[in-house]
Amino acid sequence: MSNVETARNREPEAMKGARSPRKRATAVVNVDLCTGCGICATVCPTSCISIVDSELNFNGVSFVDRQKCTGCNICAIDCPWFAVEMILPDGSRKEPAEYERQLQRQRGYR
Repeated sequence: MSNVETARNREPEAMKGARSPRKRATAVVNVDLCTGCGICATVCPTSCISIVDSELNFNGVSFVDRQKCTGCNICAIDCPWFAVEMILPDGSRKEPAEYERQLQRQRGYR
């Protein structure tokens, strides 16, 4: 029996088949707040954010490829204009306190 089969056999019965395709939040850009500075695109580890031309400002605005987004929150933490928000699969938004907790973990403060 392989390790994968062993791990599956250890799952509680309630968890089998109850997995959603997406558990993590995805980044969404508020184009009214986005200045097109590119900070989010620079810090994104999966390169799912790019700057696209826009009539809203001369720099353009950020665009997120939601299929590639892993929900790491780094773009939302680093955006100085709070233009990037993380949206959970149920449509709710992550609380600002959660961003602060993650930022402290990234800096080594627990």
